[in-house]
Amino acid sequence: MLVALSIAGSDSVGGAGIEADIKAFASQGVHGAVAVTAITAQNTMGVRDVFPLSPEAVVAQIEAVVTDVHVSAVKTGMLYSGEIVSAVAGALTGRDMPLVVDPVMAAGTGGPLAREGHLQALKEELLPIASIVTPNVPEAEALAGYRIDSDAKVRRACRDIAGMGAEAVLLKGGHMTGRTCVDTFYYNDKFLQTESPRVKGRGHGGGCILSSYLAANLARGMGLWEASLSAKASIGDAIAAQYSIGKGLPVVEPMGHHLRDGQKYQVARRLRKGALEIMDILLPEWVPEVGTNLVFALPGARGPEEVCALESRIVPMRDTVTSGGCVAFGASVRLATVVLSAMRYDRGVRSAMNLRYTDENVRAIRKAGLSVGSFDRAAEPERKRRGHDWGTEDAIRALGFVPDVIYDRGGHGLEPMIRLMASSPEELVMKFGQLID
Repeated sequence: MLVALSIAGSDSVGGAGIEADIKAFASQGVHGAVAVTAITAQNTMGVRDVFPLSPEAVVAQIEAVVTDVHVSAVKTGMLYSGEIVSAVAGALTGRDMPLVVDPVMAAGTGGPLAREGHLQALKEELLPIASIVTPNVPEAEALAGYRIDSDAKVRRACRDIAGMGAEAVLLKGGHMTGRTCVDTFYYNDKFLQTESPRVKGRGHGGGCILSSYLAANLARGMGLWEASLSAKASIGDAIAAQYSIGKGLPVVEPMGHHLRDGQKYQVARRLRKGALEIMDILLPEWVPEVGTNLVFALPGARGPEEVCALESRIVPMRDTVTSGGCVAFGASVRLATVVLSAMRYDRGVRSAMNLRYTDENVRAIRKAGLSVGSFDRAAEPERKRRGHDWGTEDAIRALGFVPDVIYDRGGHGLEPMIRLMASSPEELVMKFGQLID
């Protein structure tokens, strides 16, 4: 089995450091070996104390691993002191192993994880033997020696950091401003920028996990371009699957992409069951001309491809309704975008269905005690942000919360529509049942 070595600190709460690295390696099918540099007393709220090991103890661990097993890649995380950086660089110099350097200087919770002498040793001794270095913006500013507040400065910093000896640089853009998060990869004097939705709030362990994905991909024989793109895709799943265990930051889940597969099965199964229950009680007068669809999004869904829907809409048939009944992810971009827009304001609203608009149906909704929002299609701007549903967001902004129902009275060539919003298909069935009681 392939082996990757993490040289990093231990996180007592288990969300970052070597604890996260081992899980990230395993998620890519790579065995994780470790050399512990320091023990931290930290939790999801902050770092309480750091207890560094001696440089000799760190090197002894590295030597014990590499003299017994074939190590296919190495990553460094928290090294803490200049003495430890120098010792690690000495132990790795001359060895034929790709090296990923995550220049950790502070915890995600904000506590310092480096002391005087660390930065200079990184620049002079470790970066010259690195295959790739993965700084966030504050770390890149420390390495480059100037403020990074524009795309031009990002590109300049990548060149300057690579000039310290690293083959490639992956500068993470989470600390920059803007609607999206842009990471910049620099290699062989070429730039590649990848964009992803900006997640509200930080997660604990994301930087450690990303660099571990990179090391695991290099261990598996990928080149730097492929390894970086694959790591970027995996960290998106890990962040989407983050969870809370304490009073502070949520923990990023290294096994996120594997959990996603299981979640897809559960989401599809629950949507199919909910659709059958809706069809048992759905009356033709509630079905719009375009037909009714139901959607259910994965937790933290980032696009229509992560929202499950009916492949064939529910349509009237005499006194009842019918549908092909099969479900698939990405089957309804329009209704999926409605849910994705709602999730930007309330991550718990993951399901929706569209219904026929009539004044009588709206009266039934209000009589049932459901909260209601609306928007005017005539006010819709010509240029809309990709992946956003303007009407949904306009109604939510006007109310200050995601209501049970959002409707519009249509427009030129556009059918009026009611959208019933819920946390799940089960709640959709319950809410619709209230409307027809």
